[in-house]
Amino acid sequence: MNFEVLNIRKIEAVTGNFKLHEDYILSYDHFDGWTQRLLNLGIYIDIIFECKVKLHFRDRNMEKFEKQFECEIPFEIKNIILKVLNLDHVLLKHYYADMAMEDMGHEDIVINHNGVSHNIGIGILLKKPRAENPSENLFFDLIQLLEKWQEEIYNECLTELTPSSQIPIDQKRKRRK
Repeated sequence: MNFEVLNIRKIEAVTGNFKLHEDYILSYDHFDGWTQRLLNLGIYIDIIFECKVKLHFRDRNMEKFEKQFECEIPFEIKNIILKVLNLDHVLLKHYYADMAMEDMGHEDIVINHNGVSHNIGIGILLKKPRAENPSENLFFDLIQLLEKWQEEIYNECLTELTPSSQIPIDQKRKRRK
């Protein structure tokens, strides 16, 4: 499966923000920043809740791994997205961060709600932000679930690279405890 992210979302010339294609309700992009794995992962969900994932990272030998695929959305994530879409108004800040540093991890989320693409960036958060309205409450829950899911996707792809006779380092550490 091959897809182009440019067919899902484009940058608007006037605002510099992302505009999601009308057939999509959410895009989530995660970048680790300058880490050993250099994980870059995108999740793109369309209006009938079909999901496309694009990721690339470096394995322990610093070899590049790339993959695109379709998958099922976890029920909890789908549920929160539906709640967001059912809100009368979405009130979210454009950027949530306690500080910013070059080459640090960040997340970019675009939500289509009533024909408007809401762009939200997440930088370095030293503590969990407090929700100021129902939109933010749902959004923060959604982000937590997306972060957990992106780690599950990454770990699943990592196991594809590990021969079945070898145990990944993370698994060895867990077994010792």
